[in-house]
Amino acid sequence: MEWINKMNEALKFIENHLNCKIDYCEVAQIGCCSLTRFQRMFIFMADITISEYVRFRRMSEAAKEVVESDIKIYDLAFKYGYESPESFTRAFQGFHGNSPSGVRKSGQYKIFKPIVFSAHLFQDCMLMGDKPVVRIEEITEETAIIFCAKSDTPEKDAWNKMRRWATKNLNDYSARRYFGYAPMGHHPNNSSDNEHEYISTMLLTNDESHDTSIFDLNTTSMPRGLFLVGDVVLNEFDEDGNIDIGESMKSSSQVIYQCMLELKDYELDFDNRTYLEEHLFPREWFIEENHESMQIERKFWLPIRKIMKT
Repeated sequence: MEWINKMNEALKFIENHLNCKIDYCEVAQIGCCSLTRFQRMFIFMADITISEYVRFRRMSEAAKEVVESDIKIYDLAFKYGYESPESFTRAFQGFHGNSPSGVRKSGQYKIFKPIVFSAHLFQDCMLMGDKPVVRIEEITEETAIIFCAKSDTPEKDAWNKMRRWATKNLNDYSARRYFGYAPMGHHPNNSSDNEHEYISTMLLTNDESHDTSIFDLNTTSMPRGLFLVGDVVLNEFDEDGNIDIGESMKSSSQVIYQCMLELKDYELDFDNRTYLEEHLFPREWFIEENHESMQIERKFWLPIRKIMKT
């Protein structure tokens, strides 16, 4: 898949520049994503930070050179970006459990191999290692309460209505699941008019789902069917490290679509449904005055259906 290939191209760039100062912004550009997303994606895939990975690879390669050549420790330290032989030796011993001279004498050292990312299918999930980056979810009989807004800022307006209602009527508001969607799209018919409709929803518990109203609000059924859901690690960020919703929707949809093609038995289903945005609100978002400046993680749900085989 293209997005994995781009990540591996970024890793190849790192591998070819271990003895240089690495510009992580350039690495992220090769991976076709923002620096923040690249860093998050790397931790998600590798369980270590990108800076730790570079340090481990440098220490592994440095030890190999110590054993296989007569390079001076002074030269090796500066080759791998350390300001002094002493700082290099401390880092080397911390990683290998032995000094450079000790490793040269024994020939024994810790090997940290280059990482190559790959993905595989397991039970309708696309896994990176053992972590699902995209998975299939089904909405069946879930009910919800909704707030609608139609304005130039409908998302903000709809979620503020939900926030005020939830904090007034619920004690467990931060434990609930929240979804939003624009029934006609964020720019219906490719219109340049910013005014559009947006709906914020909160799923009800099993006990509540049998009621026709909750605290004077009518309940309604959620859009039903199958969805491909992308993990929050697919969120995109701007240069300041803030979530870029437009780019997140675009890049997440691209990854999810590529995963759907790998699944083979599914296709997109936008005939009668639209994509959903699951909002993961922290408790602080509901109660603090600066809630509008908070970074809210999102999972994007793309509607799909089984391909009917003839």
